Amino acid sequence: MNSFQRKQTVCGYNSWFIIILLFMDFPGGFSQVTGNQQRIYFISDCQTPMRVEKIIGSPYRNEEARDSLFADIKRQHPKNLFMLGDLTKKGSKEKAWVSLDIFLNSLKKINTSVYAIPGNHEYMGKSAGMRMFKQRFPEKYLYGYVVILDSVAICMLNSNFKRLTKNELSKQLKWYKSVIDSLDTAPGIQAIIVCTHHAPCSNSKVVGSNKPVTDMIVPEFEKSKKSKLFISGHSHNLEYFSDSIGKHFLVIGGGGGIAQSLTSMSKRKYHDLLEQDAKPVYFYLVIEKQGNSLKLIARGFKKDFRFFESEIGTINLN
Repeated sequence: MNSFQRKQTVCGYNSWFIIILLFMDFPGGFSQVTGNQQRIYFISDCQTPMRVEKIIGSPYRNEEARDSLFADIKRQHPKNLFMLGDLTKKGSKEKAWVSLDIFLNSLKKINTSVYAIPGNHEYMGKSAGMRMFKQRFPEKYLYGYVVILDSVAICMLNSNFKRLTKNELSKQLKWYKSVIDSLDTAPGIQAIIVCTHHAPCSNSKVVGSNKPVTDMIVPEFEKSKKSKLFISGHSHNLEYFSDSIGKHFLVIGGGGGIAQSLTSMSKRKYHDLLEQDAKPVYFYLVIEKQGNSLKLIARGFKKDFRFFESEIGTINLN
């Protein structure tokens, strides 16, 4: 990502429950217009560790962390929640969905609309993993869609490009370019947020940056005058970057997966605008629209499991 500046200065529960299969009643088409909502909620990488991850990683109360985040989100009574993939540790295993199903069911009871895109873990088990995903979310969520909340458009894209057929990928990319162009000229839209599971930029030692997303998704985002924020997961960290043309990039993979080590400061390709000591270990993202700005808030906790909110940045929409 050539436009990035290297240096900048800026400011558990066990699965013993009966599985609840939720067939969410979402409206058809690619777009839903809802009433004004000041806070929009995002979470990514809620999967509990697989056995191999526990061996090579450093698990720490991951299931408890995920369930604590889920409970806190429910307490906020969000009108809309966006989930950016890796919702479960292995998409093909029905029992792996139990905790998420309980969470989704609790949100349905308080009329929260939930939108999702798949991560790489949902594709584990191939067709079985996708079948599980589609039992809970509409099939169209696999091929790109946009949700409009007041004057903010959230564009959700499936970044598992190797899992899509050439035709599916081509259609998604064509649709993405078309919808960005349309939103740019729509008088009621102030800001566009683009979301993928895989991060176009990350200092994670484990997953790093995703070149296909950088090559195929980021250029349209950077050309768009209203596209302000790119949100992704996959890296189990909170990372915040800004490029030389004022675009903002957030990595929010702190939903409960094993924390991933970052490259050393001297070897980092991207300058993180956040001090590591101030970051939560497990968290979700809140975006609060305040007039002509978007306030970015991380809500979560460190290893002491004490919740706190941290304002991590503000994006001006003028």
